[in-house]
Amino acid sequence: MLRYRAVLFDLDGTLVDSSKDIISSIHYALGQVFSAHKLPADDDILVLIGRPLESIIRDLGYPADGESARRFAEEYRSYYAEHYNDTTKPFPGVRQLLERLRQAGAKIGLVSTKQQIQAEFTLAGIGLSCFFDYVRGWDVGRKHKPDPEPVVASLERLEVPPGQALMVGDSELDIEAARAAGVDACAVTYGFRPAWFLGSMKPKFLVACPDEIIPIVINSDDG
Repeated sequence: MLRYRAVLFDLDGTLVDSSKDIISSIHYALGQVFSAHKLPADDDILVLIGRPLESIIRDLGYPADGESARRFAEEYRSYYAEHYNDTTKPFPGVRQLLERLRQAGAKIGLVSTKQQIQAEFTLAGIGLSCFFDYVRGWDVGRKHKPDPEPVVASLERLEVPPGQALMVGDSELDIEAARAAGVDACAVTYGFRPAWFLGSMKPKFLVACPDEIIPIVINSDDG
């Protein structure tokens, strides 16, 4: 028996450890667009992963005018498309989690701030595409988390009401988007945000590994 008919996942920091490839891509793009500036430390970037690209450069203290943001996004996406799979891999237990949810009959969706095509080729590159009923990345005209729009749109495609869905992510964006959409949130502490910070956001569930998500979604009598 399923407690939740649908489970929506964030990608970076939730399903995959992509930090090194994202950080190197951000460093490259910053160097191309803001060559006169000192590059930020890896840890300063890590806590921003998951935010839209324009938010990242602004939060790092770089000029975020329209032209600079556009050039940064272009340089980042071009470089990332060639290096997205250099070190990126699923977190331990993620494949088993997705297999178990699929076997139990849950619908599975992805909600990412990545550009649509990048979300799709990242999943394909690590062999996880087969588990997903719907992939929702960013595209022109779409909104980013923490706006509820990508969560609501994903559930409409999956034909599951908000009260029967769970959003799983590693950031405040996932928790806020889920809450605004009327969806229960499960925060994972093995990703890119510290456990104390995620706990302060008061998600319905807080887990330390993918295995802990299984009994949240599936009744124990069913395994």
